[in-house]
Amino acid sequence: MSELSPALQEHLSQLKGQAGFAAKHLGSGQQIVYGERRFLAASTIKLPLLAVFLADWEAGRIPPDPLPFDRNQLVEDSPAMEPLPQGTPVTWLELARWMMVVSDNTATNLVIEQVGFEAVRHWLDRCQLPHTQLNRRMVDLDARARGVDNWTTPGEMLILLEALVSHHVPDLSPQGCRLLLDILQQCQDLEKIPFHFRPPVRVANKPGELPGTRSDVGYVYDGQHRVVMSLFTDQLEDDLAADLWLAELAQLLWQELTGG
Repeated sequence: MSELSPALQEHLSQLKGQAGFAAKHLGSGQQIVYGERRFLAASTIKLPLLAVFLADWEAGRIPPDPLPFDRNQLVEDSPAMEPLPQGTPVTWLELARWMMVVSDNTATNLVIEQVGFEAVRHWLDRCQLPHTQLNRRMVDLDARARGVDNWTTPGEMLILLEALVSHHVPDLSPQGCRLLLDILQQCQDLEKIPFHFRPPVRVANKPGELPGTRSDVGYVYDGQHRVVMSLFTDQLEDDLAADLWLAELAQLLWQELTGG
């Protein structure tokens, strides 16, 4: 675990909750790591799910024909699919994009059904990410009541982000890695890592939210620097305040790793 700068220590003292984070400059190799432990993954679990989906897509295991949408499959927090009439044809790549860009939970559940829990677990094992686990569908309240949830750690998400940016991901080609990062760059939730950044700095990220938790994982880069970061909080007293806290944390980490 890294020794934190006074600025980061001061920022930590302002959070009404607990945090863990990891960040790495891919050029210099410099890292900042704090509070490495298991956190609820929330929607950040959609990042490894997308990687498995795209690997299947490249291998020809995803059906080429559009899927007729069955509104009986609709769950909460599905902004892309909620307006769709019964039977609307949607392509699998559209579903994968909606899963990430607007964090559509119905699209996510359809992707999970297509690729399968076991395939995701096997892929995560191959990536040597033992604490990153997809154990339930989105908005599965019965599973949550039984204590079944999706998990990860800041360090493991950092490893995955670095592998994606470096194009060293099991079963996924460099083109597939670039497509995945392009999808992340279209994320419409700009409240956390992207909040304080302006061009020429660009951000590709996937945030997550559950009551009492806020998180974001992403790739921040410009023409000179490439930084991956993985930010998690839990036990929060104020969820909305944590969004801004994470945004400021991302800015601090960028400044410390790039000297900017």
